Amino acid sequence: MTRRFHPSRIGRLFRGVIVVLALLAPDTPARAQNLLASAAADFDEPARVAPTGRGPEDGSKDRAAAKLAPAPASPDPPPREPARLPADEPAVELFPEGIEWGDGSIEAAQYVEETTRQVLPQAELRGQIDREIEARLAGIPRPRYLPVTDFSPPHGLLLYREDARKGDFPFALVVSGFLQLRWLEFARGATSWTNSAGTELPISNINAFSLNRYLLMFAGHVVDERLVYSFALFGTSNNGINTGVSPLGLAGWKFGPEATVGMGVLMVPGSREFIDGSPWTLGVDRSMANTFFRPGVSPGAAAIGTLGSFHYQAGVFNSIDAGGANVILRRGTSMAWAGNVWWEPLGKFGLGYSDMEHHADPAIRVGTTGVYSPNTRALPVPGFNPENTIVRLSDGTPLATAGALGPGSVVDAFDFRLATVDAGWKWRGVSANAEYYVRFLDAFSGTGTFNRAGILDQGGAGYLGWCFIPRTWEVYARSSAVTGPFGTGQEYGGGINRYINKSRQGRLTLEAIHMLRNPAQNILYPYRAGATGTAIQTQLVVAF
Repeated sequence: MTRRFHPSRIGRLFRGVIVVLALLAPDTPARAQNLLASAAADFDEPARVAPTGRGPEDGSKDRAAAKLAPAPASPDPPPREPARLPADEPAVELFPEGIEWGDGSIEAAQYVEETTRQVLPQAELRGQIDREIEARLAGIPRPRYLPVTDFSPPHGLLLYREDARKGDFPFALVVSGFLQLRWLEFARGATSWTNSAGTELPISNINAFSLNRYLLMFAGHVVDERLVYSFALFGTSNNGINTGVSPLGLAGWKFGPEATVGMGVLMVPGSREFIDGSPWTLGVDRSMANTFFRPGVSPGAAAIGTLGSFHYQAGVFNSIDAGGANVILRRGTSMAWAGNVWWEPLGKFGLGYSDMEHHADPAIRVGTTGVYSPNTRALPVPGFNPENTIVRLSDGTPLATAGALGPGSVVDAFDFRLATVDAGWKWRGVSANAEYYVRFLDAFSGTGTFNRAGILDQGGAGYLGWCFIPRTWEVYARSSAVTGPFGTGQEYGGGINRYINKSRQGRLTLEAIHMLRNPAQNILYPYRAGATGTAIQTQLVVAF
């Protein structure tokens, strides 16, 4: 049997071809596309011919032979917005899914394509799709960065935050940190020094590149916006590139700006220059006197907060540094108590000692510190945390060195007391800062006979800075000294800071320091115990 196609099927096929060609032609005016579509629609209907009075068979033959009535010719309308067809033209239902043409409304669509089913020029069609995508993306949470301000460090990249007010589970995660890249050259001014036990030790030249400090911190809140946490991985290449990193962190309850109370591995707040933070120093690093006197890092519990123009950090810790925080090696139940308070009576002082932010009005900060640690372990070497320091005599000899306090004597434990006062001033790019230290060691226990019942050491550090091009170029001078029963050490020098793109988050520093009988030592600093010589340093700090 031979299957024949009905004329109506051929009509529908022809109509589909015309519609596709009309829509694909990018330069076809809207009116012409509408006419083509109308013609395609008419093709499927019976042809209109004059009545002849014949029967059905004759009529069907006439209809098969009849020609389509031509569409009336009409010139193209003047240019106008093609967003929708004119209301006075016949509506052609090309896409019937809820769309009414002419002045009718368009129902909400689930997909972008459904919102663009109009006969539009190609350029405007793409623009409408782009606008629709941008509008939908705007409602999706995305990471955003919170940079440093004149008075607070960068809050980092906010990766995720749920809005608890909308019934979401309370959670937030922020990533921040910094890198400190340094080149150090130390030219010795003497070949050796002799410690208080009578041992002669060599002084070496140094020429080295280092990733001096790196820190990656994760912080936020969980379960409740007041239950805050922070965790950081901290280390240096100065211990060798195969060494591990040291953990820092805190978890606690934030009552508001007035107080956050928590536990973790924290900096023991033993001096102003120490708790200001290493990314925000005026020069390459902290001073020799600060390195000598300050405590280190230890597990403990602390409270941090603000009461008006007063600020504080205080807590109780396992020890004055992480070297004495080893739980297995701890002896007794003694703890280290430390607190630092400061007052900013004229307004916010800003980060660090520099006035790179160029205060329009004078800013003042005054503060004080107190540390008390009874029965502190005397350690011959620092622990694994890079910021660890050990207690030394004023000539640089570690207190635990055999014979340091007399022939045959070895100190095993002692009481540690430290007090500091500090003051700072900033105005129009000029800054002046100073800190004074007093430390008293006594209650020595160990083996042998000690030639002293107590040791009093004093010292100070001072800085002068001038940001002569606001937020860009700064010169500074610095000096510090330590004095005590076993000798006196000094340093003095200065340098220049270049702030990249007028931000503290990128800073290049060139500095030169000359030191005499340096009593301090730490692998993060240019200080080596007993050294005399000159250190030249170049450093790039990137904080994020």
